[in-house]
Amino acid sequence: MSKNFLLKTDSYKITHWAQYPANTEAVLSYFEARKGAKFSEFPLYGLQGILKTHFVGEVFNEKDIEEAAKIFKLHFGSDAVFNIEGWKRLYAKYHGKLPLRIKALPEGTIVKPGIALFTVENTDNDFPWLTNVAETLLMQMWYPTTVAAQSYAVKKLIARYLDKTGAGRDALSFMLQDFGFRGATSFEAAGIGGSAHLVNFLGTDTLAALEYAHDYYGADYDGLAYSVPATEHSVMTATGREGESDLVGRLIKQYPTGILSVVADSYDIYNFVSNIMGVTYREAILAREGVFVVRPDSVTPTHPTPESEMVDLLERLWASFGGTVNDAGYRLLDSHVRTLFGDGIDIDGIDLILDAITNAKFSAANFACFGMGGGLLQKLNRDTQRCAIKACAQKRDGKWYDCFKEPLDTSKKSMHGMLVTTRDVDGTLYTTHNLPHIKDAMITVYENGELLVDQTFAEIRARAAIGF
Repeated sequence: MSKNFLLKTDSYKITHWAQYPANTEAVLSYFEARKGAKFSEFPLYGLQGILKTHFVGEVFNEKDIEEAAKIFKLHFGSDAVFNIEGWKRLYAKYHGKLPLRIKALPEGTIVKPGIALFTVENTDNDFPWLTNVAETLLMQMWYPTTVAAQSYAVKKLIARYLDKTGAGRDALSFMLQDFGFRGATSFEAAGIGGSAHLVNFLGTDTLAALEYAHDYYGADYDGLAYSVPATEHSVMTATGREGESDLVGRLIKQYPTGILSVVADSYDIYNFVSNIMGVTYREAILAREGVFVVRPDSVTPTHPTPESEMVDLLERLWASFGGTVNDAGYRLLDSHVRTLFGDGIDIDGIDLILDAITNAKFSAANFACFGMGGGLLQKLNRDTQRCAIKACAQKRDGKWYDCFKEPLDTSKKSMHGMLVTTRDVDGTLYTTHNLPHIKDAMITVYENGELLVDQTFAEIRARAAIGF
């Protein structure tokens, strides 16, 4: 893909330089998750990665301008729509750096829909069209923020069931595992979305997420995220149906300590749980210095939903391994045995499973974790959180004017004026107009090609963890 900044925007935005009033000097835009977003609160995440990738330093040169001019002539069928002289003046003055100012809330801040999360404006009156060109890349913050929102919502959901069923929250940060690498649209998407999940949790099998968090947010690999030895069907079917039981015995010997996750539905999951686990290797599992995690990867004709299947499997495990009943009256399996469900579920599926086992008087702590793949990194889009970036003010002849849309669909009405996001006396964030007595909670993170604030992943995690 091209590294030419001039090609990193929507085609039509290239034409806007000629459409603003001739005396326009500046454009201010803001990014928000509109009211009506799926998740009512979420941690802000992803802007710094976008800035480091596309905005910091000298991001275009004279060769890029000439390349863009040729492409746009063919693309639009005219050489009159591209502002080649404007881009040449921009390069002559700033040598490939962008005269923009971006102010944003600190990443990891827990926010609600309906407030400005960041603003962007040009800092040089000669280039008011630059704000609009930059919007396309900045709008892509919808993706990491939405993944972080969904992951955060799952964390709150699991925490609620842990509390309800009398379990502690010690293992909460491990209870949603990212299985999404193979289902992501690209390596880059896996890194961006996978790191957004790690804002809230410590479990992942998406190695690209570790690298992204390290490269763009200075994350230390030590303590960043964890996985465990786990089988898949290529392992469990290697010796056929007749060899499945012996294979389990070999795995137990191979991994005498720690967590071992075993997929159990290659043939007959009921036989696997009740006989292979519950009879043949019961004593070996109880003798391990660790946890044997059994994972169904499909439902059955007898139990056609994940929730009904998980209740049945927990009953079978309880019959074989026993456990304790906690003070709240919920059953917790022997500590050597736990479950996992990770096939095609989303937040609603997790809710259904936890509700079903709660009604069956099993603690939520019987799950080592849930695994989400496409449901975590792919089954969402910009409309999930109703993300939008809109112009809110324009400067002409030295004076700022409000700018906003107010369509018949009033849910899409945009904010207007010189905006700041500040805190009420109770700490609640809200967006209002910039007045001398109001302190803006947004800070300048980028200006004229330079990253002014380099936030660490540890700082972001700490902000997102408030409330847990």
